[in-house]
Amino acid sequence: FEFPMSSSSMKLGYWKIRGLAEPIRMLLQYAGIDYEEVVYEQGDAPGYDKSVWFDVKFTLGIEFPNLPYLIDGDLKLTQTISILHYLSAKTGLFPKSSNPADISRYDMIDHVILDFFLMGVRLCYSSPEDFAANRSAVVEKAKETMKQFSGALGQNKFFAGNDITGTDFWMFEAIDRFVKLDPTFIEHDNLKKFMERIKDLPQLQKYFSSPDSTHNWLSTTSMLHFVSY
Repeated sequence: FEFPMSSSSMKLGYWKIRGLAEPIRMLLQYAGIDYEEVVYEQGDAPGYDKSVWFDVKFTLGIEFPNLPYLIDGDLKLTQTISILHYLSAKTGLFPKSSNPADISRYDMIDHVILDFFLMGVRLCYSSPEDFAANRSAVVEKAKETMKQFSGALGQNKFFAGNDITGTDFWMFEAIDRFVKLDPTFIEHDNLKKFMERIKDLPQLQKYFSSPDSTHNWLSTTSMLHFVSY
């Protein structure tokens, strides 16, 4: 099945942070898809006003309004994994297997990544006292999942074998978050090579090197005490 290219510009809406949108941005950059970045920037401290989004949230015709959202012609999607699955299928960056068991396994990995990702997010949205007290324990807990990721990757280049998929961009972003918390976080050689493999992709050289790239944005909002995350 071939997805028709939309006649209007694709739009990706999200806060001015990497957050849950960054793996989507990576996929779009890799696939060479032109799109409009719709940026919602919260106000300054102490209020951190978010009306720039909430004032328009229910006016866009989105069935389940949320950020990130993707608008592609008449299609309006929210939720990171759903958007990644759609774009992966549209661009051919989807697992080549037609076996339902294989497809379900890749879907499972995407949801495990979300749980893993949120471990770090919850830590960094906690109070300064809780952050200091729990940082080491959360990193160690995340390393348990990294052991599972290493086993899932095995000797493969990517998580669906030799073919890159949206899951790989999702995985890269989630692991990269924890590397910011602990530069020695990656302990498994195959995951170290996986991260380097993503960084070395020719299609993403501008993404990683340009000073204007969203890769240089904060991972989470400026409300956090650990603002380099």
